[in-house]
Amino acid sequence: MAINTYSCECGFKEEYIESFSVEKSNWHPEICPKCNEKPLTKVFDMAGHSIGIDFVGSGFYINDYGTHNWKRNMNQTDQSKVLAGEMDPY
Repeated sequence: MAINTYSCECGFKEEYIESFSVEKSNWHPEICPKCNEKPLTKVFDMAGHSIGIDFVGSGFYINDYGTHNWKRNMNQTDQSKVLAGEMDPY
């Protein structure tokens, strides 16, 4: 089951739960429910891992060598300082 976000040019934006066990005709509406004239388009937002996947622990590239590598040798206190902008991670 997936939660997908759809938007319209009129400013409408909504999340819809979509499952392969349900017929596709029962997923999101094709036409915007706010303006009733334009089609809804799927929003792909990859900023900050907002896709709902969290790679916990070592063995994942993103944790060991990727954008989260700065956390590798820091304790929780220092990680909190970096996220609050009080400390440089490098």
